[in-house]
Amino acid sequence: MTQKIEVDIGELRQITSWLAEVDIEFIEISKPGATVRLTMEQAPGSAGADAPAQAVSAVVPGGLARAAETTQTHAASITAKSAGIFLSTHPARSTPLVSAGDHVKPGDIVGLLQIAQLCVPVVASADGVVMRLCVTHGTTVGYGTPLLELSPSA
Repeated sequence: MTQKIEVDIGELRQITSWLAEVDIEFIEISKPGATVRLTMEQAPGSAGADAPAQAVSAVVPGGLARAAETTQTHAASITAKSAGIFLSTHPARSTPLVSAGDHVKPGDIVGLLQIAQLCVPVVASADGVVMRLCVTHGTTVGYGTPLLELSPSA
């Protein structure tokens, strides 16, 4: 038997406008019998950080952290886009998502931010090698806290 679940499109539009305003790329909202995932993507053909975002349903998470270029050695620092608890290992696994020396590509999950019961992926937005993890597993972090450092790929 299939259960019919209705979603108010007006509420989805409001949520996506909030996401765009605060530069949050991914959200998953769950209630009994329903899960909605929204990912913000750049409009096709647009370039730069000032380009308008558009909302799309997606299964692939965008994440709440992005690489930000540092001015010193072209190393990239992946920072927290929200307060939460940084997890270097998925709660259901024993191996870390990345370690120092690992090569990552844009979109690779390099950690998780646990916000209440939700684990939000932290993704790499640049090609590089993980130089070091700036915080340890289980550390409470705030917005903008450096989580990892990436060295550009050679």
